[in-house]
Amino acid sequence: MAGKNLDWWYDEQLKRYLIQLIRVFSNFKVEENTEKGKHYNRVPARYGDMSRMVASILRNNSENVINSAPFITVTIGSLQIARDRTFDPYLVQTDQVAEREFKQDENAYGTVQGNLYTTQKYMPVPYNLTINVDIWTTNTDTKMQIMEQILILFNPSLQLSQNDNPLDWTNIFELELLDINWTNRSIPAGVDEQLDIATLSFAVPIWLSPPAKVKRQSIIQQVTADIHSVDNLEELGFNEGYYDFFKDIADTAEVVVTPNDFYVQITGATAILIDNASVTKKWLDLIEMQGELSSTSKLKLNISNDTDSTLNMITGTIAALPGNDTTLVFTLDTDTLPSSTLTNVDKIIDARGNYPGDGTLIAAATGQRYLITEDIDDVAYPNWGVDASANDIIQYDGTNWTVVFDASTISDVAYVTNTNTTKQYKWHNNSWISSYEGIYNPGYWSLVL
Repeated sequence: MAGKNLDWWYDEQLKRYLIQLIRVFSNFKVEENTEKGKHYNRVPARYGDMSRMVASILRNNSENVINSAPFITVTIGSLQIARDRTFDPYLVQTDQVAEREFKQDENAYGTVQGNLYTTQKYMPVPYNLTINVDIWTTNTDTKMQIMEQILILFNPSLQLSQNDNPLDWTNIFELELLDINWTNRSIPAGVDEQLDIATLSFAVPIWLSPPAKVKRQSIIQQVTADIHSVDNLEELGFNEGYYDFFKDIADTAEVVVTPNDFYVQITGATAILIDNASVTKKWLDLIEMQGELSSTSKLKLNISNDTDSTLNMITGTIAALPGNDTTLVFTLDTDTLPSSTLTNVDKIIDARGNYPGDGTLIAAATGQRYLITEDIDDVAYPNWGVDASANDIIQYDGTNWTVVFDASTISDVAYVTNTNTTKQYKWHNNSWISSYEGIYNPGYWSLVL
């Protein structure tokens, strides 16, 4: 549809009907005898409402040029509203449509369900269209060749389809032969008496349809219900002057519902869908509820303790893993990670088995930092010359190794990045964990397709 609102719209419906009707009469041929034998010429068909300027150009601006023939013209005889086919003008037909999935990477349709749509179609208006088909010929034999080919098709009508839309019940219409005028001299032919014109009249019951509404359905991803613990309405501080008498009552419980209450387990570059019994589930069953995977599909992970928070979302793009329907490829967007609160460490090591310059670790240099996984002391491990505990971060100042992060004294959350692997770690509950890897409960993750 050319228009996008009802202030103005034009769908070229009458024009499409005419083009299709002209095509019905556009492939007939006539036989001509030439020096080389018989030859079959195609009879052109066109819309007969020719302007004076076009007609003058075709005649080379001269009245002495004879029109070429044979040819067929189609013109509109009349257009009347069909009262006998008028139904409820306020009827709205609603249909639910599910399309097949379209695989962007293969540029082809798949075998499973894709997007869901709701269509609302308004009652079309019925009209009775009458068309005149004029057959222009120079002799009777040519006229009879064309007439016989046309008349054999109509007994007395021909059924046509104006489109291939399965939801359009008006797409089938009929072309019915009403009358035959063997010679019609009512059409102005100038002084050219060599042309003979036969006219066939056809009835075409048609429908003109107003625009339809098409809406893509989307599924609810999360439902949050607040539960208040009170014994009566008075405890709510109800005042009918308030538009929301719950707004001053603190939430005492919260129920979070997500599709099938699934969990998501993030491990490295993979995202696995599991249920509350840690049984893996198929991602496809969940993705079909809202659409299909594309190059812009994302997985959002909430690393906070608040399901309503949008400030602590880690995101990454997702893609199907060939041969594995329970796992998606997860590509982390590092820009969404929390900002590191500590200076990056060079490596995470077991300091009992390695030391600077041993071939595994490079020689000590000012500013080197390591996160150690086991306790060390300067007696048992003289190459380090420092007393440090597991989870501490030690740093070389150019002369000695010193503890710059004492895990035993810090309870606040901290973030640090391991430059050797580019992974970020979080100090929480007296241990270092990945800042984003782990299992996400229902309500703390969502798909964006």
